[in-house]
Amino acid sequence: MLTAAATALKRTDDAAGVFLVGGVVTLLAWVLTPLWLGGVLFVSPVFLVATPVALAPWLVARGYFVRVTRHAVDAGTAADAPPLVAWGELVRDGGKSVLLSAALLAPLAGGLAAIVAVVAALVAGPVDPVSVATAVELALGPNGPAVVAAVAGAAVAVLVGAYLLAFAYVRPAALAVFAASGRLRSGLNPRRVAGVAATGPYATGWTLGVAALAVGFAVAAPAIPLVVGVAFAFAVRVVAHGLYGRGAGRAMVNEQAASPGPQSDDARSRDADSGRDTVGHDVVDRGRPTADRGRDGPPTPAGEDRPDSDGGFEWGPALDDAEDKG
Repeated sequence: MLTAAATALKRTDDAAGVFLVGGVVTLLAWVLTPLWLGGVLFVSPVFLVATPVALAPWLVARGYFVRVTRHAVDAGTAADAPPLVAWGELVRDGGKSVLLSAALLAPLAGGLAAIVAVVAALVAGPVDPVSVATAVELALGPNGPAVVAAVAGAAVAVLVGAYLLAFAYVRPAALAVFAASGRLRSGLNPRRVAGVAATGPYATGWTLGVAALAVGFAVAAPAIPLVVGVAFAFAVRVVAHGLYGRGAGRAMVNEQAASPGPQSDDARSRDADSGRDTVGHDVVDRGRPTADRGRDGPPTPAGEDRPDSDGGFEWGPALDDAEDKG
């Protein structure tokens, strides 16, 4: 898994082009997006006019990582990475990946907003903070308010850290489910995402991906000012998303094998797009005569003869056996 993901970009038909263009897109995303955000927040709302230009490189990069994940999920152990083309599609996928992350982080944002509201109510609301502090001092001693504040802050920090760690683990699984199906709602389906995230193959892929990111960014950091480090950071993220997709793809295959039954709409659509039927066999042309299809035709019902559409020639057991032996 690690070797295939690490060499996927090198085995791409236009490896140099993907590497260079990906590095440039990443560099623009790192420069333009913070400048745009700072201009909107601290200079003037006029900078909102530049939103499409400022966010386009960032969305293209995110969309390509979605494509890498989809390619790894669908192709399994494919030796290459997808091309960096069709930027309109990449921008759309990048926007969906942003919405996916925002939806997963929404509970954390809501909880922090509730905490801020409670603190604001204690400070500026009907409750007198001095009286509260006095009551705490009487109950816990002179250092009581400081202890309570420290414990509350530590508890919030632990909860936020635990949530972000869970987000870092679950988000690639949700991204893989979304990438495989092409539907954002699939990536937000708790049952489907948990079914992938709770498997050994995905845990292995995620662990390898995180290790690749840690080692890769440590190597790329000194070369960031030379631009080549930015391109290397892009390549490292390609490797990480390839590992996420390979792990999730194996988890999905194992899940389908463990629970055979009617396929989902997403699975049927993927099979139809890839030219295979619902049981994994090549789709044959149902409009051709049986004789033209040869042995790909449907089995002859018991008690009926095969149609002799080749001038009366009948496919007999002897010829079938000869084909099998040949």
